[in-house]
Amino acid sequence: MAAQPQIKRDYLMSPTEVIMSYQTLLEHSNRMLASVRNEDWETLIETEVEYVREVERLNHAEAGVELSEDQQLSKLQLLSTIMDQDREIRERLVARRTMLEQTLLSMQKKQKLEHSYRN
Repeated sequence: MAAQPQIKRDYLMSPTEVIMSYQTLLEHSNRMLASVRNEDWETLIETEVEYVREVERLNHAEAGVELSEDQQLSKLQLLSTIMDQDREIRERLVARRTMLEQTLLSMQKKQKLEHSYRN
């Protein structure tokens, strides 16, 4: 991955750039959702790093930008989709964690049984 340039705090995005940035977030979210559905954890992590960078960029550069009504509606629709996808990603990650915890518990029980039989 190429290094991202530092964002100057005094840089303000244009309204069009704000919407484009939210579209970029949605693209990252789409890839993250596909990754979690395919249990491709490495791609999920890599994409999440890009997602967080874009969120930070937006956080520093969006403040004070005035959006038209249409742009506000576009932003709201993009955020709504991103939040829906985020919910599914989190649900799938919780399910994965639960499965891993159960696997670990099962392995620990097996090890204890084997240890008991050896002694």
